[in-house]
Amino acid sequence: MRTYKISNEYHLVYDSVEEAPGRLNVIDWKEGDTGDWVKADDGCVIQILRKGKMSTPRRKEKTRYYIGTCTGTFIQAFNRTMDTIPRENRWTVSGKNTETLILTRKETTTREKLFCAFMASGISPDDAYLRAFKTDNKKYALEQSSKLMKTERIRQTMKEELKPVCKELGINDKSVLEEIKRVADTSQKDDTKLKALFKLADILDLEDKNSTKVTTIQGAVFKGFADNALEEAQRPELIEQKDK
Repeated sequence: MRTYKISNEYHLVYDSVEEAPGRLNVIDWKEGDTGDWVKADDGCVIQILRKGKMSTPRRKEKTRYYIGTCTGTFIQAFNRTMDTIPRENRWTVSGKNTETLILTRKETTTREKLFCAFMASGISPDDAYLRAFKTDNKKYALEQSSKLMKTERIRQTMKEELKPVCKELGINDKSVLEEIKRVADTSQKDDTKLKALFKLADILDLEDKNSTKVTTIQGAVFKGFADNALEEAQRPELIEQKDK
């Protein structure tokens, strides 16, 4: 038996039907309503604390029901499953906090695509967020745009958005490699030569990916392309960390 505290109230979860008191009328969770004790698909017994419905205009079923327990929220449908493992966020169907969803979601949303389009046109990330997500909170836009820029889906979408710009400027994989190599071969400054060689190593995947590193980026803000040049990007400083 387990106990969870929700809104200053304690709720029980029984690890089996046999453990649950005999006075409880335990039914299948797909048929339960608010207040019912139900059996989840993991064999545990839990009480439904709330039940509601949501509109799904794009689906065949225009309305879908969901139930909430002390461990999570679940869509109540024949093709869904329910367990009693505590969720990161007990109040959402995904079970995840907004922060986690932003960082782990695979597909780019419509507003995120618009966000990338604004940046590709030369607008800073925070201003692009203000326009794409219809907010006027600049501090929030700066924080959220910074999070988005760290995700793989945004990086990939940006690549697609920038392809036409690169084509217009005559930039391709070969020209980039040739220019980096030229800097490495001709530069009189060792630090500039080293940065160029590091960049080549990154592109050619020559670094040891098994070593544990922390990447620190200072002042790295995408500002779009100028009319006839690309802003020089500095290589992030790599700090080796020893495993404890």
